Amino acid sequence: MSSRRFEFTPTAAVEASRRRRHYIHCPACDASSERYLFHRSGSRFVQCRSCGLVYVDPIDPTEVVDFAFEPLEGVDLDNVRADFGAVLREVVRSHEHHTGRVPRSIVVFGQWDPTFAEADAGEGVDLVFGGSTTAPDVETVGDRLATADVVLLHRLVEGVAEPSPLLTDLRDRMGSHALLAVTFANMAALPNRVFRRRLRTLFDHQRFLYDADNLGILMWRNGFQRAANVRLRSRVSLGYTAARTGTSESLGKVLDAAGLDALTVTASTGIEMILFTPVADRDREQLSVIVPVFNEARYVADVLDALIEAELPIDREIVIVESNSTDGSREIVQRYEDMPGVTVIYEDSPKGKGRAVRRGLEAATGSIVLIQDADFEYDLDDYEALLEPIVRHRASFVLGSRSLGLDDWKVRQYASSPVKGFLMNFAQVVFAKTFNLLYQQNVSDINTMFKVFRRECVAGCHFEGDGFNFDIELVCKIVRNGYSPMEVPVNYVSRGFDEGKKINFLFDAYPSYFMLFKARLGQI
Repeated sequence: MSSRRFEFTPTAAVEASRRRRHYIHCPACDASSERYLFHRSGSRFVQCRSCGLVYVDPIDPTEVVDFAFEPLEGVDLDNVRADFGAVLREVVRSHEHHTGRVPRSIVVFGQWDPTFAEADAGEGVDLVFGGSTTAPDVETVGDRLATADVVLLHRLVEGVAEPSPLLTDLRDRMGSHALLAVTFANMAALPNRVFRRRLRTLFDHQRFLYDADNLGILMWRNGFQRAANVRLRSRVSLGYTAARTGTSESLGKVLDAAGLDALTVTASTGIEMILFTPVADRDREQLSVIVPVFNEARYVADVLDALIEAELPIDREIVIVESNSTDGSREIVQRYEDMPGVTVIYEDSPKGKGRAVRRGLEAATGSIVLIQDADFEYDLDDYEALLEPIVRHRASFVLGSRSLGLDDWKVRQYASSPVKGFLMNFAQVVFAKTFNLLYQQNVSDINTMFKVFRRECVAGCHFEGDGFNFDIELVCKIVRNGYSPMEVPVNYVSRGFDEGKKINFLFDAYPSYFMLFKARLGQI
């Protein structure tokens, strides 16, 4: 009796998949909780449930990634050169902005084309390339790392087999004054969110698909903190774009026949650059609580006493900005002048809550900043929940949402003015929906007072809002600076206008809503 056997000739992708048997924790946050997404080119892609990083798991630790750029039929080689030149110019500009001078030396690891060696970084700038096309090699650069002003990882962190050992080695060899510039395809950027299912090269040549937040977590765990975020524009041809996004072969032939395949445009493609600096002491954290005060004699002493006595997981400083109150608040605040950890700033006249908070930001010295009104609408016991994701580096920017949790409508309830309460609640929903549309986010409450963030979130931001519109401007510009907010449910009990509430629905709503658009289109 004859027998049948199933015969199968494995493809290169299948053979690669069989070699990948080493399971790993999340390379960014080291969590062990993941969910399966899909298979591609013999790789099993998963997503970390904690930080959202998409990565290959299991891996083949011996597998080597080729960092050489292979242009599609040569049509984009000139564009690749031009893009690398643009990256170098941004590196020089960012270093000059950060330090006040042009860098003398830039060391480059990562994506490589031989023509990159001919790139001009500017007069007096020495350009050094480390490693080969298949693996970054810190040893080849030798002592040049210790004196380099900038180390550029050009599309490196997405493909290198084990990013953490490389980053730790770089941190130990770099000078404390140096900047680390990382270019990568940000998966949270709009172009990548729209086309990610069609961007074949992302999955065929990358092990990790980062967004700015989980990349920041990876860098922090290896001794770096974010300093600035730069969105890059790329030169792309229609032919390369059609091939990269998996467009039909017939369209490619049409473009070729019409001579349009080499037509090049400059556009935002989701490629970004984030600048990092080495961290001297990663374990030292301090919270700066900014308290703007104007005519809050009824509550301010109790709020300040509660802040001083609160048990927090990190050290704190309290920055009080008193705006020349007329109800005795200034005299109350003066009693706290000489207390340890308390800084008091006096304004000559009230110029608005936004102006007061901006003064507080200038004086704050902590690594984390929290804004606290001088009343008890919000629960100070929520501080620990707000700080937890930031202290544990699961987020850099947290909003305390009044619209989340079991009691999901903890916003304004006015027994004496239910219509005004309804209008203000409705406006909050409109603000959140508009913000989500303009900034591609998914939050429920951007009007919340509880905004907690790392200082680097506002690095390079230019703020203009003096009134309550600053609350909106702060969120918008932090997001434009590359930081997406995490929401944490908080408690909230609204106080009435007869109890000192100052916001005016008619006069404050319009400038605050207009700020959503102004911050989106204007200067960061």
